[in-house]
Amino acid sequence: MPDWAATLVAAEGLAPQELEGGFLSVAGFGGTRATVDWGVDQVSVTPVKGNDTLKKDRGSAQRRCLEKRLRELSAGVPGTDRTDVLGALAAAADQLSSAGSDRKIVVATDGLTNTGCADLRSAGFDGAEEIRATVERCRKAGELPDLKGSEVALLGIGRSPRGEAPSSSQTAWLTALWTQLCKATGASSCEVAATARSREPEVGKGTTAGTAEPQVTYPTVSERPKGRVTTITLPGSVLFDTDRAELSPAAQSALDRAALRIRELDPLVVAVSGHTDSRGGERRGRQLSLARAQAVRSALAGRGIAVDSAHGYSDDRPICTPEYRDGAPDYAAMACNRRVEIAVTVRR
Repeated sequence: MPDWAATLVAAEGLAPQELEGGFLSVAGFGGTRATVDWGVDQVSVTPVKGNDTLKKDRGSAQRRCLEKRLRELSAGVPGTDRTDVLGALAAAADQLSSAGSDRKIVVATDGLTNTGCADLRSAGFDGAEEIRATVERCRKAGELPDLKGSEVALLGIGRSPRGEAPSSSQTAWLTALWTQLCKATGASSCEVAATARSREPEVGKGTTAGTAEPQVTYPTVSERPKGRVTTITLPGSVLFDTDRAELSPAAQSALDRAALRIRELDPLVVAVSGHTDSRGGERRGRQLSLARAQAVRSALAGRGIAVDSAHGYSDDRPICTPEYRDGAPDYAAMACNRRVEIAVTVRR
């Protein structure tokens, strides 16, 4: 699971020696702007004096003290069942409103907001169009905090402690979303990274108990048996970058699992089909869906699985409808329809 305290302590510009002569505020984020707990409230960071050895020893002591306080705050039970990262940034902006020109906001977060204008519970996690729509929605809702003059770092994007980890393409999409949201706040610089240190939970201890949180889930590999045919569905965002047919690095583990499952089924016939959403036109949909099916067919062949056929159906066979509601795109439905299916027919 993500070690948020270690992630923050390791952040560039947050080391105690780099904050000397300034002020430090540290908060545990309870899910909304109103539930931010400033456990360290504008504490002055006194410069360490003395020889190099003394400076090093006192600097290390300050670092340990900071990490201990961060761990105490991150171990707290959230006050709500919501996660609003924009709310955390707004609270930080309020806290820094009286600070000087050098202001830095560092937030350790998986980025999986489940409320407000950036609610990702119905996200498709694929495509620039959805990112643009989310930023514009937040702009119109007035939920973008004013971060002019502040350096902003969001660390740990995509590193949720629950559920299946996102693919590299899904993480890249989430990183791009928060980069654009950060830029829209007017921040002087935006660092958005998936990197987060990890640690094993202590023996006998699970995740912190608290209010059940409405989870944001990524499109994942699924299986559907029906009679003699078992259909393995691989979401497009797990296998490919947006509008591409080249398999992404993260696709390899999903294809390894698919090949293992096909062998377990002892297939008589294996058929691969590619599917797209309704955007991009019929010709492009046919080309892309077929190219993706053929890419998966080749990948399975490299794993010793003989595929009898590969077809591209564009958007002719949607499984999630409608893709538009009241004229607005349903990005989750579109993501559901962008997929490659492996139909495995077994002997009776």
